[in-house]
Amino acid sequence: MGIFAIIREALRIGRRHKSLWLFGFLVGLGGGGVNFGVLDAEQAPQPPVAATPPDVGTVLMVAGLVLVAIIAFVILKFLSTGALIEGVKRARQAGSMTVGEGFREGWAHWGVLFRLALIYAVVSFGSIVLLVGPCVLVFRAFGAPAVYFACAIAVIVGVPWLVTLYIWQAFAERIAVFENRKALDAIAKARLFLHGRLPLGLKLFVAGFVGVLFVALIGLVVVAPIAAIVVGSASVWGPLGAVALGALTLLPSVFVALAMVGIMTSSVWTIGYLSQVQQ
Repeated sequence: MGIFAIIREALRIGRRHKSLWLFGFLVGLGGGGVNFGVLDAEQAPQPPVAATPPDVGTVLMVAGLVLVAIIAFVILKFLSTGALIEGVKRARQAGSMTVGEGFREGWAHWGVLFRLALIYAVVSFGSIVLLVGPCVLVFRAFGAPAVYFACAIAVIVGVPWLVTLYIWQAFAERIAVFENRKALDAIAKARLFLHGRLPLGLKLFVAGFVGVLFVALIGLVVVAPIAAIVVGSASVWGPLGAVALGALTLLPSVFVALAMVGIMTSSVWTIGYLSQVQQ
């Protein structure tokens, strides 16, 4: 399949199988990469310094709630990843998957998907350290002119390697779900699968990027006018009216846009993998 054929197939699955939207939303939300908490902390006005230190029990309770929320979101993110992988497989076989079935399938595989992500995160971080370290040493020893050359070499070596790791992880996730393998076993099987199929991985990498960009642009075209109407309605109906209108129009639009982003992000890899193993 070509790049645009894969994108069209992913869009078709996203449109027809609305039971995957919740899982796509969680995957899309988890892959956004925007630290809203940091932005809010930097932009919000700082409260006056309290005269007394905060209560230790309150601090521990808030910290515990935040920790529980983070753990729950991580579980839901990887649960949704597993549900999408299985759901796309069924969709390509002219089947379907309910939301309940998606939760059961995702729960069965979220642990191995989390371990895979953790392993690849550690390897990626270690690779970056190994690439950046020599640049720092060159800068301290020889100064600015030499470090530019060292950084160029690091980029030339590092970018292909990190892209290869990303492709490797994507195939390992599908092998872990479809063949019910453990993390290290799936990594080893993915390495064998990737041998001779790096062009396929690069094609899917491009298809995922182009597909997500297309969905994001369509989402922006749809969401931006709705957001403008919601903001403008505040002068007519007041803040409460604008909030009510936003809840009825803006939030569903954002939900669908993020759901389609998540489905696109996951589907292209599943479609590409299945097109190989089912030949």
